[in-house]
Amino acid sequence: MARKDDILKSFLTHELLENKYEFNKEELPSTVREALNSDKPIIKAMALIVEGLDGTSPVTDSVLRNQVTQFLNEAL
Repeated sequence: MARKDDILKSFLTHELLENKYEFNKEELPSTVREALNSDKPIIKAMALIVEGLDGTSPVTDSVLRNQVTQFLNEAL
């Protein structure tokens, strides 16, 4: 599993998202590519954010987590 897939999985399995959107863990996409094709807007939005990591500029997990948290606070 690629780093981006791991990052996406960590966000999608976060307790707050699971509770708010009542995700079934077995139905969650396992890759960013699958998530980009999701019919659930929050899953697709998370995938778009993670996919936006271009790999050329150093982005730590902490920075990415803060960006996603900010996005979710504004969107939810």
